[in-house]
Amino acid sequence: MKKEEIQSMAFMIISYAGSSFDHFYKSIECARTGDFDSAEREMTLGKEDLKKAHESQTDMLSAETKNEDIPFSIIMTHAQDHLTMAILTERMAKEFVCLYRERGEDRKNG
Repeated sequence: MKKEEIQSMAFMIISYAGSSFDHFYKSIECARTGDFDSAEREMTLGKEDLKKAHESQTDMLSAETKNEDIPFSIIMTHAQDHLTMAILTERMAKEFVCLYRERGEDRKNG
């Protein structure tokens, strides 16, 4: 695999991971204002983009398992960082949406 191919995959991961991060963050913002339909919609969009980022990563991992030479790329390291943050943000967004929903229900019942 050529360095240019690695860089192209890295930019795909950065793009999709960044987009998913934005959707997950918007989900939290929507939940904070009580707009849970929008929060769920943003979570769904974020998951779709996160899946695309994972697919790009899997292509590269598959190449390496086939003993293809994978040249080091600082851009790929950066891409992996973006992917990790998107995954963490997804998990946190799920929790925040749940907490805001519970808080809203407690206010209605309290």
